[in-house]
Amino acid sequence: MEAFTLYPKKIHIIRIDPGEDVLLEIGAFARKADIRQAVVTGGYGTLVSHSLHWVTHNRIPTDNSFGKGEGGIEILSMNGMVVEHEPHIHVTLSTENGAYGGHMEPGCRAYVICEVFLVEVEGIDLRRVRVPVDIPGMGKGSISRLEADRGGK
Repeated sequence: MEAFTLYPKKIHIIRIDPGEDVLLEIGAFARKADIRQAVVTGGYGTLVSHSLHWVTHNRIPTDNSFGKGEGGIEILSMNGMVVEHEPHIHVTLSTENGAYGGHMEPGCRAYVICEVFLVEVEGIDLRRVRVPVDIPGMGKGSISRLEADRGGK
């Protein structure tokens, strides 16, 4: 376990317009505004379509399942991070049939309203790296891990 202490710099509210891809627009905004790292503190709205993925078991290497859907889809919650300008976001969605969630993929297109809140943070630079692991009962392979970029230290 490792903890990272960062400090809020700016709060950004992003309006995603009807038909726009939520994940792609957040990434485009982060690159255009040069937001290297931020915390996605929330988001809400509606989607005309969604594309999510889930891990399907608790073994290494991981296995993913992908799903898509269309129709009136409500965003109940959204959270995650932007690291090195790239968003990694999880969402909880609902339809009249119930709620479900997963890892947001390209293909989550805004319907009527969609607003996302980013808190840009500073203090140390974060990055995602792949590291080898060998965990008894889970397996051996590599995983993505959040680390502080300490300039090669």
